Amino acid sequence: MENSHDEHWSVFVLRNPAGRCFIGHTGDLAKLMTTADVEVARWTGQPGPWLLVWQHDGLAEAAARKYETSLKKDKETHRFYTRTGLTPLEVV
Repeated sequence: MENSHDEHWSVFVLRNPAGRCFIGHTGDLAKLMTTADVEVARWTGQPGPWLLVWQHDGLAEAAARKYETSLKKDKETHRFYTRTGLTPLEVV
């Protein structure tokens, strides 16, 4: 059984060319990125490519889950962009 105090979890934001963001957490970001264009597109119904535009590493699983939830609550607000340092993507 994995130690719940291991701090190897990441919270991340992926963005596609249309400016849509996907927020998640994972214990293996490198592995997730190998399938993101297919898997995230299926989860969101939005085409990729899905690029990693922000991440926060070194969290315990419970902390990563809590951080992900709080970012999702802030999504589409100014606070989301303040917290991540990202800027809204203007699509023309």
